[in-house]
Amino acid sequence: MSKQRRPWYLNRAFLTIIRMPDYNESGIFTGVLGMNIDLSWLRLHPKDVEVFHLEKQYEDVEIAKDVHLLDQVAVDLEVANTGRLMVGKGEIRANLELQCDRCLKPYRHQIKLPFNVEFCPEENRSYFKDDETFVYFSEPQVDIEPVVIENIVLSLPLRSLCSPDCKGLCYICGQELNLAECNCQEKEIDPRWEALKKILNGEGG
Repeated sequence: MSKQRRPWYLNRAFLTIIRMPDYNESGIFTGVLGMNIDLSWLRLHPKDVEVFHLEKQYEDVEIAKDVHLLDQVAVDLEVANTGRLMVGKGEIRANLELQCDRCLKPYRHQIKLPFNVEFCPEENRSYFKDDETFVYFSEPQVDIEPVVIENIVLSLPLRSLCSPDCKGLCYICGQELNLAECNCQEKEIDPRWEALKKILNGEGG
């Protein structure tokens, strides 16, 4: 005998009700395709928590210079209604394509990123003096895609490397040194080009 589908359960650790909004016929949580969350139920239940699982498919979307979203982005988000605010914490999982700063080739980079977000109903905006860190909303459907993209961009490394051992390009002839060595003679190079050499080899910070 199969277990009865139960879209509500009691989280005893926090003494609150958690609502799981989407189930399939087998009672398995399937989540939402997209980056919109519906806060209409949670707005009416102070001190309660709602859990969301969201997924969106991207096809080579550039979100910053030489940074592309590939495949599926998945977000798990738990939002608590604290009264005047709704406080969320969650995790973002995504596949990115970055460009190596040494060899200039694209490479794949997986991220698993914790993040926090605070939602504020428009009627409560005056309590927080238009704090720009909040996501203000008047309709219960809230698009969190800008928050997700912003957190991904802020998590990017200052120096993007396909491998810590990447040899980069020859600063004289442009040969990719991961594939083969070149015959350039360093002693023939004007020392004024030394700074460019360091940049191409990923040195100097």
